[in-house]
Amino acid sequence: MVKRVLIVDDDQEMLLSLKEGLSKFDDTFSVSIAGDGTIALEKLTRHAISLVVTDLKMPGMDGFSLLSKIMESYPDIPVIIMTGYSTPEMRKMAAKGGAVRYIEKPFLIEDLGRQIITILRKESDGGTLHSVSSAMFLQLVEMEEQTCTIRLADQFSDRQGVLFFRKGELIDAQTNELTGDNAAYEILGWQDTEIRIEELANNRRTIHTSLMYILMEAARFTDEK
Repeated sequence: MVKRVLIVDDDQEMLLSLKEGLSKFDDTFSVSIAGDGTIALEKLTRHAISLVVTDLKMPGMDGFSLLSKIMESYPDIPVIIMTGYSTPEMRKMAAKGGAVRYIEKPFLIEDLGRQIITILRKESDGGTLHSVSSAMFLQLVEMEEQTCTIRLADQFSDRQGVLFFRKGELIDAQTNELTGDNAAYEILGWQDTEIRIEELANNRRTIHTSLMYILMEAARFTDEK
């Protein structure tokens, strides 16, 4: 059975180019397109979509908001993010799998096609692609210079925490009685999380270290535990 892949980008020329270029894989999947997150959500309600590929920076509902909606309402649908940024750390984390994969712009359409087929085959074989790598996701928030509030829930303990970003910088964190750096270390040590994205609701700054440093320290604290 041919599966349906939804590609989301506000660049109409890019959309048409991807749709045409990926037509060579039409024996495995067909392609639907959407010009923004709102249209993408409408198509998700009307059609059986097996995978979503989305750009991040779009007017109206951007890729981050769309990703949050998909994780909330369609947790079984894997997502590939198209981004203009990449780091060795992100490539390493992406290689481990997870619902959030990414492909760096510019890319060959054939490379995207191969990634799509790999994910669809793993899904058919029963592979798990639904657990979100919060570290990789937060680095995307940083590199795309997003201003937002991110709420995370630990699946094992039901603990909840909040991270506040301003223009891609982590400025504050809260969980239970902890705030600032200590809260960030606790939250980023959680291994299996649900993520929700909201508009920024806090301008207080209590964190002055880099996100990468906090991620490394959180990993160290988790190993020590």
